[in-house]
Amino acid sequence: MIRPAVESALAVARSGLTADPVVPPPPALRPYLGFARQTPHSLRAIARVVDGDDDFRNRVAGSVDEAKVGRAGWLWLARPEGWASELDVLESESAARDADEQEAREERSATRKLAAAQAAARRSETEAEAHRSELEAVRKELAAERDLRVSAEARLSALEAQVSDLAAARGDAIRNLKRVEARLVDRSTEVNALRARNRELEAAGAAGHEVTDRSPAVTADGPPARTPDQAPRPGPAVQSGEASAAPDRVAIVAELGRAAEGAAAVADGLAALARLLDAAPAATVPAPELAPTPGAVPGPSPAPTRRIPLVLPGGVFDDSPEAAEHLLRTPGVALIVDGYNVTMTGWPELAAGDQRRKLITALQRLAARTATPAEVVFDGADVDPTLVPAAARPLVRVRFSPPGVEADDVVLDLVERLPAVTPLVVASSDKRVREGAKRLGANLLHARQLLDLLRR
Repeated sequence: MIRPAVESALAVARSGLTADPVVPPPPALRPYLGFARQTPHSLRAIARVVDGDDDFRNRVAGSVDEAKVGRAGWLWLARPEGWASELDVLESESAARDADEQEAREERSATRKLAAAQAAARRSETEAEAHRSELEAVRKELAAERDLRVSAEARLSALEAQVSDLAAARGDAIRNLKRVEARLVDRSTEVNALRARNRELEAAGAAGHEVTDRSPAVTADGPPARTPDQAPRPGPAVQSGEASAAPDRVAIVAELGRAAEGAAAVADGLAALARLLDAAPAATVPAPELAPTPGAVPGPSPAPTRRIPLVLPGGVFDDSPEAAEHLLRTPGVALIVDGYNVTMTGWPELAAGDQRRKLITALQRLAARTATPAEVVFDGADVDPTLVPAAARPLVRVRFSPPGVEADDVVLDLVERLPAVTPLVVASSDKRVREGAKRLGANLLHARQLLDLLRR
């Protein structure tokens, strides 16, 4: 409240320094006269100086009036009777006003803060509503995805069941196919036996006619000779032979016709099964010939121009050791082995020479057990022959590919050059070798399949 009076005291002190003559201010005020701006601390210090110097205070009071310094400042400077009590009242009122103003300021500040908080709350509510909408949309999408997942899992289960059923049906069809193939082999064997029997009967009948035609004619010293148009009368033995042979030939021809028809039906059924399985049949079986015309002499069967794979018995799968055992025990069959393809599958940890020796020794034991000749082909023409064990039996032969030629090419060349009448079994897991050998009509063994057979 007395700040205007304190500032007026500073003004009086400064004006005294410029007056003529100079009126010096109190020495304690000199440090503050040069301040461009007074602080609350300096104003309190100046007030203490003025309050303690009555002469300077009276000089200041004489140079100002109440209107300039206010009632409180004039009372503090002039100090009339009862000024202290009145100043205390004014200070109390001023403090009350300051408190009211401070409260009003705080209230206004609180109001502004409340408004800002309310605005922030509204913004937060709006954002929360937007987030709730997004969350609801995400929940709906999640529910839809869960429904799709459940549907997909149900569909997958149905497809797995369908695949299982199809696999079971395929297994049944393959087993049926094997049984039909076995029946076809049996029928073909019967047909061949009947044809052989028919040829024997035809040959026997022709021999009987030739003996009759060559009966010696009677000379002039004996009974007169018969003319050519007179049929000779066969003896009793010939008559009984013809009488016994004729009924057999007719029955054989009839049975041969029925067997041919049955074989043709089996072949048709086998082809239909192969089409249903959407895969090529395991063996291409030529359609049986029709039954020969009664009385006709069948000629020799022509040599096949293409090798025909061997047919496995019913219930034997082509990738089993039993299939390998059956193929290698078939009379007349030959085995061709892709050497390093088998050894790298069975003994990859051994050196190349040890692999060769181990395979050749195992093949020698297999040849002794099955009587099947084998030819094993290795890569590399520069291998020292002394490092290759000599075959103790001629059934096992070792061959190395020439320079610049792979063992695969040597294997396929062997399959192509060997006669088509020789059934061949090629042991290799190489895709190129297997496809080429299959195209040339050879039966196939995987390397692991041959190894299983060698370890028996």
